[in-house]
This record gives sequence, C-alpha cells and structure tokens, in this order.
Amino acid sequence: MHKLSGMDATFLYMETDETPMHISSLMVCEPPQKGENPYEALKAQIAARLHEIPSFHRKLKQTPFYIDHPVWITADTVDLDYHIKHASLPAPGNVEQLRMLIQGLHSITLDRDRPLWQFYIIEGVEDKSLGIKKGSFAIYTKAHHASIDGGGGISAMDILSDREPTPRPPLPKSKIQLYNEDPGFFELLGNAYGRFIQQQADMLASLPALSKALGRLAKVTFEDSKGILDALQPAPKTRFNVRIKKQRAYGAQTLNLYEIIGLAKKTETTLNDVVLSICGGALRKYLEKHGELPKNSLIAGVPVSLRELGDTSNNNQVAGMNCPIGTDIDDPVKRLHTVNEHSNRAKKQLGAIRDVFPTDYSFFGAPVIMSSIAQMMNRTDIANYMPSPLNVAISNVPGPRRHVYFAGSKVLCFFPVSIPTHGCALNITLQSYVDRLDFGLIACKLAVPDVQEIADDIVQEFEALKAATSHIDDVPAKKAKTKKAPQ
Repeated sequence: MHKLSGMDATFLYMETDETPMHISSLMVCEPPQKGENPYEALKAQIAARLHEIPSFHRKLKQTPFYIDHPVWITADTVDLDYHIKHASLPAPGNVEQLRMLIQGLHSITLDRDRPLWQFYIIEGVEDKSLGIKKGSFAIYTKAHHASIDGGGGISAMDILSDREPTPRPPLPKSKIQLYNEDPGFFELLGNAYGRFIQQQADMLASLPALSKALGRLAKVTFEDSKGILDALQPAPKTRFNVRIKKQRAYGAQTLNLYEIIGLAKKTETTLNDVVLSICGGALRKYLEKHGELPKNSLIAGVPVSLRELGDTSNNNQVAGMNCPIGTDIDDPVKRLHTVNEHSNRAKKQLGAIRDVFPTDYSFFGAPVIMSSIAQMMNRTDIANYMPSPLNVAISNVPGPRRHVYFAGSKVLCFFPVSIPTHGCALNITLQSYVDRLDFGLIACKLAVPDVQEIADDIVQEFEALKAATSHIDDVPAKKAKTKKAPQ
C-alpha cells in the first residue's frame, strides 16, 4: 500500500476551485514530418510507453472517515481520450493566442477519480517573428503536485520523449511490474492507526538528530544575529499578498543560459543569485510604475530540492527558504551582491536543519482539518490582512541539457507553468533547456493582469545588469549564440 506523505497530501488539501494544485509545462515543437498528425502520433507514443510510468496508472482512494492521508491505488482503466486532448489555435496562431489558451486550461482542476495527469496537443502554432514555423505545435502538460514535483516531472518527460528524432521502441511490458493495489476498509483503517503509532515512534527516534540540528541552527544564528532578525520580519504587503480568484494570467520569456552563468562567474555570485536579482529589479519596476513600491524589499520563497542525485521517484522532496530580492535597491550590481549575501545566509540556515526537514506528518483527521483551513482561506479575505512570510515564489528547475523530441519533432522551448496561492498571487518558475533559461510567470489575473510586462522587464533587467558589469573582466565560460526564442 502506498500512502501519500504529509507533504504530498498537503497539495490535495490546499486545492479548491480557485487554487488548482497542478504543475505544468508548455513546449513548442517543430512541425511534424509531412503527412503526420502530431496529435495521433504523440498519443500513440504515450500509449506505447504508458506502462513505463507507474504513477500515470494510479489514482486516489480516501481512508475511512478521512482519518488519515489518502493512498494511491491502481486505476482499473486509463482513458486516453480524457488524458490526451487535442486543441487548435485559430489563424494566425501566434504566441499571444497560445498564452491566452494556457491561462484558461491552467485554471481547470484535474478529475480526482482518475489518474492525476493530462496532455494537450495544440496545433496551429506559428509566429515568424520568433522563428516558429508554420505547422508547429505545442504540448501543454499538467500533473497534480500531490503526485509529482518538478524533478519528478522532468523524469517523466525523459521517459515519454526521445533524445533523437527517431522514437525508441517501448520497453517490454514484462519488465515493468504494475502492482494491482486496492486495499479494503479494515486494511486502510488498520494502516492509519499503525501509522499514527509509527509517527510517534519516529518522532522520538529523531529527537537526537533534531537536537543536533537545532544546535547547528543556534550556532548559525549567533554568528549572524542580523540575519535571524531579518528572517523574523514579515514581508511587506503588496498586491501579490491577497486572496486569489480562479482566473489566471500567464507570461513567458527566455534568457540565454550561458550568458547568465558567465555573468554569475564574473560577479562571483551564482546563477540563482542573478535570477533572484533580475526578478527583484523587474518587480521593483512593476510596482514603482503602479505607485505601490514598498520601502522594504520583497521576499521570495525559494524551493530547494532534497532529491538525491539519480532519484527519479515521483513524490515531493523539497524544502524552502525565504530570501529578500532587493526591490528596495535601484542599482543592479548592488542589488545582485545584496541578494547574494541574503541567499548565502538563508542557505546556511536551511543547511543547519536540512537533514531533519519534515516531509511527512500524520495526525488524526488531517484531511478534514487541513481542507477546512484551505476552505476558510478560500471563502474569506483573511489572506488580504494576515502577515505573510513572502511576496512571490521563485523556483528554478534543472531541465534537459540537450534537445528532446516528441514523436520525431524537436522541442524548441520548455516553459514551466506553476501555482499561485492565497497570499502569494505570483509564481515565477524557470527551467533550463539546452542553452536556454525559460521563464514562466503564472498569476491571479485580478491581482496581476499584466504579468507579461513583468516577464519582459526580467529581460530588460538582465540587459541592465550586463551593461553595469561590462567593465569587469570576463571569466571563461561556455559560449553559445543567443537565439531569438518564443516568448
């Protein structure tokens, strides 16, 4: 029996009609071979490899009386007509129309009576100004965050895609064991009570490690008392810290990965520091334009993967740290080094407790209690008034470093589409792909209707940072031509 961890189940409890909890990606692909239908070809390829991804066959089953987290069971059937859908853009089929379509699709929750994933194959994508040829198509994927995280999503895409234009043959089904699990009432009930007892035993067993972690954290705190004082301060209230509605706004942009790596080396910072800094500059410009720039810096919630190298499991393995992003600083170089200082401080604090960071919890009636809290947030304006530890989520997902193909068509770009929540109406997620760094910005449309402006400002802020550091000698880095990319 595979029971959801507390972290996985939390994404189910947080979900309402206004806050869907699926993560997605948007890929634009080159035109298929002449005479080939991309929808039929890709549907056939996914169907042939479906047995290679056990998580695509599982669905939820609740425990009796909702006393504990749900379990995954094997679905009787996988209806490919539901899971793989077809759409087409009207002429001219440009990227602006594609963004509008994604905004609508991303606001629709997944059916919990089925495996929690879907693909949309979108034909008619064309934009000559961005190098997208006539006959190109897009793939929009969605999977519930309870079943998969960013790293797990990349692993699934690696199975469904190819590294060469010619699709590989599927693995023999005899080599893939799918367990037909469907526990009964008493088995679920007994497992839940056993789990409660085991959780208490695990908690007692973890006390020595927890004590050591708290000691390390105390040492870091005493060494940097200013850092802990900053961490205790709530984020300034902005238009991002509100109760959100169902409608979404989506923006996308691209930067050259190797240019960012080179700039990070030149300034003795990191790629993530550069990203946080230019996002901070873009949000400063946006809020300043609206007359809403707070005196103190905005704070970003930054997910940090706990996944071990080579781990391709689909469950969530992530912690988080909060980092000011310098929206109170106009100078781009000074902002970058300030972000670097705050980031290093946050990493030390997280590093002190990383080994004991909780990814599981279990208590009697967790589904009812946690879902009730989510519904209260959903039906009241409490998020508009309560203090918030962060203003915006900024996440970096490492993606493929070489081109991938779907049904023989090369993937040109790989934009992420993530999750805004009550109190955090804007999510900026970026993903590396070959020599690109693709940014996907998703927001509540009422709070941030013009999110594409922030995406465009991220590019402008990077150019401003490059210009401001042009006098610094270059550090040798891998070079790549900057390609004009879908936005």
